[in-house]
Amino acid sequence: MVSLRKLSLLSTTALVGLDSARARFPRSNDDPDLNTGRYIVILRDGLEASAVEQHMHWATSLRARDTSPTIELGMRWNIGSWNAYSCTMDGNTLAQINGSDAVKLVEPDSRIDLFRHITQENASWGLGSISHRGRVNRTDYVYDSRAGEGTYAYILDTGLLATHEEFEGRASLGYNAVGGRFVDEVGHGTHVAGTLGGKTYGVAKKAKIISVKIFAGYRSSVSNLLQGFEWAVGNITGENRQKNSVISISAGGEAREAVNQAVNEAYNQGILTVVAAGNADQDAQHFSPASAENAITVGSVGRNDSRSIFSNWGQLVDIFAPGESIESAWIGDNQDTRNLSGTSMSTPHISGLLLYLKSIIPYRMETPVDSLKELQQLATHGVVRDIRGSKNLLGFNGNGETVLANGRAPVIYNLDHTASN
Repeated sequence: MVSLRKLSLLSTTALVGLDSARARFPRSNDDPDLNTGRYIVILRDGLEASAVEQHMHWATSLRARDTSPTIELGMRWNIGSWNAYSCTMDGNTLAQINGSDAVKLVEPDSRIDLFRHITQENASWGLGSISHRGRVNRTDYVYDSRAGEGTYAYILDTGLLATHEEFEGRASLGYNAVGGRFVDEVGHGTHVAGTLGGKTYGVAKKAKIISVKIFAGYRSSVSNLLQGFEWAVGNITGENRQKNSVISISAGGEAREAVNQAVNEAYNQGILTVVAAGNADQDAQHFSPASAENAITVGSVGRNDSRSIFSNWGQLVDIFAPGESIESAWIGDNQDTRNLSGTSMSTPHISGLLLYLKSIIPYRMETPVDSLKELQQLATHGVVRDIRGSKNLLGFNGNGETVLANGRAPVIYNLDHTASN
């Protein structure tokens, strides 16, 4: 059996890159001639729908045409011009699929995991950090009263305790990619959602939260991630929410082109994806979706604005946010909370911050390019220590003000804002 590596809930591993433009076999210790495994097959860019269907019909017919092949087609995905599918097959069938002119790349269907570090320290400081500049360790959160109103967060995670009082009826269960009960058995997804949009712990306190469950327990697969991601993209485009939504993913695994290409194609469709850098203290280029060119990849800092010792780093890390001992909603009951650490916790700070900004300066946040530009211009520059090649930017919400450029210097406009202790 081909080894299935981790797709984590940002705790250790993520998705090692395949740089070939064509399909590639697994490494020699995963000899496809001896094993049957699960794979992701990525089709060439820009295939006509008829060519895609012709390939799928051909792949399905392989079993009947050979005396011994093993092939079982699984999920199919389409985002814009990007098409892929999962399947279980032996080495003989892999060689035939790999040789098809319609196929761009074949790679193992890896495991993903939650990126998590759990502590019980009773400290809540992340919101204070993103609404103040400098190492002030403030615990008051200063924010515009619109705070994400009219925006949507699609959270790909372990599910959601939608009845938790933090969500005030704004949370819903969107899609379950893993089957079984649509509940959060782990708590990770509920915690992430609370940081993004909870009434007490959230950055965008009025955003609507849509849960997309891609984990049953702590581990999942690339297939489940792609299944949930495709649904989120389809729902966003179907509801015409490209300008006022984000997809937030606090999970990952080894670098996989299937994941990165899906994120990049969603970006081409006008959809912004915010992802965790990972918790392995390694270069984020080795992880997916952290290594996706058009994702916003988020690293973690502690109270002293130093990169967290677990946080991944490198040129692909676009911004940092608080990720150590973050208090948020939990699943024990509808009032439960817990403190967690990890880039899983820093990611919803930035996802929420983007929705917050989309609610107060929507005319400057219409496209993914605009949104990233505003996020990085507003960020506090140069204060994060030990960045190891990352962009030295720390998320900042403007402290109840917004900066409107007049062509030369920024002009500050005061907004209706609230200070929450």
